[in-house]
This record gives sequence, structure tokens and C-alpha cells, in this order.
Amino acid sequence: MLVLRCTQKLLRRIGDPATDVPASTTALGDWFVQPVNVGHQQLLLFVSEPSRLPVVAPARDVRNLQTWFPDYLRDVLLGFGVPPADVWRELQECRDTVIASTNSRSVLGSVNDFAQMMKWRVSDRPDLDYTGISLWLADSPCKPLGYQRPIEVAPQLLTGASGSV
Repeated sequence: MLVLRCTQKLLRRIGDPATDVPASTTALGDWFVQPVNVGHQQLLLFVSEPSRLPVVAPARDVRNLQTWFPDYLRDVLLGFGVPPADVWRELQECRDTVIASTNSRSVLGSVNDFAQMMKWRVSDRPDLDYTGISLWLADSPCKPLGYQRPIEVAPQLLTGASGSV
């Protein structure tokens, strides 16, 4: 079960969130989602709660974001070398999705930090694709992670979910 926790701005476009939200069963936990405008581009920024891993995607077809988000997540995970078996296992858990409202100011703080960084990066490097932007953001130290980088924390969570050492 994947829980996508959307900001109020995004929920106005999607519809009402679920009220009875089950626990996320994915290794990367709940994902917080916020729209971000960068110049004329409308993007969505997804951030994993436990790993602070960011995933950037275009803000198209937001009412069905739960169907296309796993494709962007797959590209980012494979982009920094997560073993395909761990990626596949995580994507299998993403098949059932619940849209909910945000519930953590700490994660929203990380989302806002990434959004500001992304605005500068995209304006400096308009040639970067969504995966490239995501990987660049994921290499940033995060205070809630003890200044570890999401690109280091996410593989540990995925490996821990598989039981391999």
C-alpha cells in the first residue's frame, strides 16, 4: 500500500483525500506531493518521508498520479543503482494507492527546501530531465537524516525491506 500525502493546493485539483488512511507498506513509506512552478513548467515534487528521496515529475494528469508515479520512481531508483529486484519489490507495493492529506511539518520543510533548490537548478540547467533533477536533489544532505543524503538512505531502506545484507 502506497500513501501519497498531497498538499492542500494539490488536493483542490485532485479531490477529497481519504479519511481512514492505512499505514504505507512500501519500504520508502509515505510520499508527500507538492506542485512546483519553475518558470513556465508545472512540476510535481514527491518526497519520501523516511528517506527524503525526491522524485520530480511533470504536473500532467494529476487526478491519476497514483498510476504514473511508480514509473518515475523506478527511473530514479535505477538511476542511482538500486538493484532491480529491490526496485521491483517496491513497485509491487505501490499497486494499491491512497491519496491523503499531509501530516508532517518536518517533511513539508524538506519538500519546500527541495522546491527552492529545484527552481535554481532548473533555471541554470534547463537541459536536465526529471530523473536528472531528482538525482541531483537526492545528493543533498538533509538535516532530518542527520545530514545523510537521500541517495544513501533510500537504498538502505530498500535493502532492509528485502532482508539482504
